Amino acid sequence: MADGVFGLEVVTPEQSLVAGGATSVVLATSEGALTVLDGHTPLVGDVVPGLVKVEQEDGTSLRLAVHGGFVQVDTSPGAAEGLAEGDGPLPGLSTRVTVLAGIAELAEEIDVPRAEQAKEAASQRVSEARSGGGSSAEGEGETADFELAEAERALGRAELRLAVASGSE
Repeated sequence: MADGVFGLEVVTPEQSLVAGGATSVVLATSEGALTVLDGHTPLVGDVVPGLVKVEQEDGTSLRLAVHGGFVQVDTSPGAAEGLAEGDGPLPGLSTRVTVLAGIAELAEEIDVPRAEQAKEAASQRVSEARSGGGSSAEGEGETADFELAEAERALGRAELRLAVASGSE
């Protein structure tokens, strides 16, 4: 195992998207951009929606759209033991990075036409929610605010998918 390689796993509720060796992980937290290298200080933090870049052990790069979650950097002895890469474990690695995301997608697996349709639909919902405001009935203003917030989140998710898929993020 090459120096500077650590264990990495990116997990969603549905699957483990990435598991194996990496030389760097770059992501965004509420505190700012974070680059994790082998031997990084242990931490637990949030991951804000955005691009996650992974430099793999073989020199290839992965790009993921991550729609929020958490990151843990563990440097306890044997932290990466048992993390499968192909057929075997990653013996001797002492740093392990785990990204837990509610939704995450590999850039090459993003369905661009579907993301474009989702962006159009969300944009329409945002426009309608903004122009439909001003109701005077009790509770309707809160419903309109909620609908606008939901539409804006859907628009943000679609824009993130498109940016990561196109490489412009």
